Amino acid sequence: MPFYQVFHSIDLSSSQKDSLAQTITNAHTAATGALKLFVNVEFYHNTNPFQYVGGLRRPNNKIIGWVRPRGDVGEHLMKEVAKEIQEGWDNTVGSTGENELAALWINDTMLTGIEFGGILPRAFEDQSWFEERKTEFQERARQGDELFIQAIQGNIINRSS
Repeated sequence: MPFYQVFHSIDLSSSQKDSLAQTITNAHTAATGALKLFVNVEFYHNTNPFQYVGGLRRPNNKIIGWVRPRGDVGEHLMKEVAKEIQEGWDNTVGSTGENELAALWINDTMLTGIEFGGILPRAFEDQSWFEERKTEFQERARQGDELFIQAIQGNIINRSS
């Protein structure tokens, strides 16, 4: 479902990545009502410390989000998400020099996909999708999959912390 790619040219510690992943997850779920279980965040360490903007060298830290279309409300919701993510980056990593987050883009072009063996639901239909698959997810939890243990306990399906 929502997929956020965090590209960074500076070294980020595990705790910084954990903090940013939580910030992104919480911002997205609070604004959209999506379940935490569905928010994907992946980090990529750039080997090139710079990008060029307007022909000038700039820090190469950026976040790109891919989300499902949400109609007329989507732009407003994603602006709120972007502001929270920017604030989270600034508080966790910094906002000046090579630590600056140079860009944050959120695209609402995710048409469809498959996660956990099921076709993804449309925006705002996450809870019913989860309920339809709850028996399967309970079995995965019984087999020891921590993601599904947390989801069944409500720690990952909750909309925000």
